[in-house]
Amino acid sequence: MRDDLLRLRFCVIPALIAALVATLSLSIGYGLVWPLNVDIGGQDARFALSFNAPEITADARTRFRWSDGDSIIALPRPPGTIPSVLRLRLLNGRPGGYPPPDVHLSIDGHTLTSFNISGDVFRTYRLLLPPAERLDRAVQIGLVSDAIVPEADPRPLGVVVDAVTLAPTEASFAWPSAWVLACGLAIGMLGYALPRLAGLSRHTALAASMAVSALIAFGMAVRPLEVLPFLQRFVALPAIGCTGLVITRILAPIKLEAMPGGPARPALDGAHLPIIMGVAWWMLPLFQLAMIADDATGVGLAPQTIWIGATLIAALLSILIGWRLARGHALPAAERRNGAARMALIVLAVAAATHLSYNLWYAYTRQAPDFWILFRGAREWTRGGSMYDIEAVLTNHFGHVFKVPPFYGMLFVPFVTMDGMAVLLGHRIMNTVLILATAFLWLRMWRLPILSLSAAALLIVFNFRPLADTLAFGQIDLMLLFLLTMALWALRSRHEGVAGALVALGTLFKIYPVLLLAFFVLKGQWRALAGFALAMALYNGMSIAIIGWNEHLIYLTQVVPHIGGTTSWVENQTISGFLARLTDSPREADIYQYQPLRLLGIALSGSIALAACALALRPAPRESTGYALQYGTFLLLMVLAAPAAWMHYQTLLIIPFGALLLHLRERMVSLPHATVLATSFALIAYGNQWSFYDGTIHGVLTIAGVSYKFYGMLLLGGLLAAETLREPAPAILPRLARMIARPGQ
Repeated sequence: MRDDLLRLRFCVIPALIAALVATLSLSIGYGLVWPLNVDIGGQDARFALSFNAPEITADARTRFRWSDGDSIIALPRPPGTIPSVLRLRLLNGRPGGYPPPDVHLSIDGHTLTSFNISGDVFRTYRLLLPPAERLDRAVQIGLVSDAIVPEADPRPLGVVVDAVTLAPTEASFAWPSAWVLACGLAIGMLGYALPRLAGLSRHTALAASMAVSALIAFGMAVRPLEVLPFLQRFVALPAIGCTGLVITRILAPIKLEAMPGGPARPALDGAHLPIIMGVAWWMLPLFQLAMIADDATGVGLAPQTIWIGATLIAALLSILIGWRLARGHALPAAERRNGAARMALIVLAVAAATHLSYNLWYAYTRQAPDFWILFRGAREWTRGGSMYDIEAVLTNHFGHVFKVPPFYGMLFVPFVTMDGMAVLLGHRIMNTVLILATAFLWLRMWRLPILSLSAAALLIVFNFRPLADTLAFGQIDLMLLFLLTMALWALRSRHEGVAGALVALGTLFKIYPVLLLAFFVLKGQWRALAGFALAMALYNGMSIAIIGWNEHLIYLTQVVPHIGGTTSWVENQTISGFLARLTDSPREADIYQYQPLRLLGIALSGSIALAACALALRPAPRESTGYALQYGTFLLLMVLAAPAAWMHYQTLLIIPFGALLLHLRERMVSLPHATVLATSFALIAYGNQWSFYDGTIHGVLTIAGVSYKFYGMLLLGGLLAAETLREPAPAILPRLARMIARPGQ
């Protein structure tokens, strides 16, 4: 009895403390929100329901919206224990000859008052709202009036609304609404439960929960219109995270393992890491469902994903039921648990393969804009013109512009007289074969049987949305994945010249594989550098012989000097792209111009590149997974430290994820470490720029949220660094001396 009470105290009391601290923090932030000012003409449509599009007055000083005669203003709910004052800035706005509108104002469906709006200037109308407590995030202010439809304007026009202000009558601290209280309690308890389920200590979990609630409260006070309406999403995130960890703990056996320099921590067998990765992947469509329930529009959740997920849930439940029913059999409990975990891994792999197949099928139906850029550029050259539109390159090279080396365009020349759609189909079939070939190469490289749990884990890793987007857009990243996988195999097999030639071929498709030259230098693999140089001479000589020198001269002198810089466009998930979105819109696809942040992005990218170089100096046998991790770090640099790299470029990150799984498969991995790996994989592997974003910017949360793949890459970089640093390394200068004395070691 005493032990039960102690366990209850250790579990419940910290959670209650976290809930109380979160509620207090959010209450303080909520008290600083008022008065709440909403510019109806300047804010997005979540505050103005059934209104016409924003307009601006003739003097360009006031933005406003016309109601359509039956409109609603949805505002964050004020304190329900005291009255509030509502101020509406309205204008008649109707042309001459139309009677002034009679407005009927209601609150949460209950009529409050009616009044007439006359005159041709904006007037402010003040109304006292009675206290009314409801467990609802928004107070619905109804504006009902007769609507006119002028001959020159087919829209129904009710009344012109400029701004709304809502404030409690008491200026002192007001008790929060029931909705804020409920969200505060949930954020605190779930914010504590999530790190605890991830294996962190009670004190760490409590500190994390308090920090998160303080950050939300600060955001609410500073940016109330951008944070307060979305408190329920701060509840959904840890709730879904807890769901994923509970499922993982049920499916994969968790053991207490003594960690170096600390107490025993929860850990799982490295062979079961694909389980937590697969489960984490399916938590993201669950968050999409939460967003849809929260009235989000344009969330890219496909019905097929829902059906596959529902089937997966049924299959996992069947495994759990079968495991429970087998408890009375002679098999030991540990063996039964491991058997259930293996079955769960296989089921997750089948679901991943099914979803990947759906994504690839869907990719075949897309328009492939990048393919057509290349196809039309090559066709223009065959007609006597140039592949390059220099004016378009100078205007904005991030647009639909041919800017790749002539060698790449040369590969399209034999097909430009054929039907473009047939060529596109062939291009897509080739890329589909490359996916299968890359998976086969990976299995052969590591001598993994096709019918094995390791192969099932590879299926989970290949459920990677960048693969499908590369196919859909008609890009070349699948070829790069294949070439760089072969290059890794060539390095492991000591065929360095072949590896260099493969990297050279990749560089003629996209420039960024040239970063691997630094890896060759740091590893002292001079034959790889020679192979690169010879292959570049051969490939470019072939291209010059076919295309001619003029296109190469244009590329070197007029294209390459003008394709630098970065952009804040949502697809650019690099360090520079993330910084650009701090001051520019994620809808902006032009070259980013603010020089201080551009320089900061270059500096941070350079620092991370230097850190990767330092990691590569650590010794690692070529045949080891540690060597593959160092190689994978440079692939991560290609899509993280470059000024601009679109989401589908992350196709290459299959290699470091696969290397991590192989590196950890025979070890016990701490649950926090496994959780970070699963989170990184889910963020990178699931979705694209339209999965959680429809082009509407809801303020700071949208700016932070659209960079979710960037956060996944940061986590992946931390994991690669942590695993590389596990082994001691000699001093750098002696290491460099040995590299020069014994090249290739």
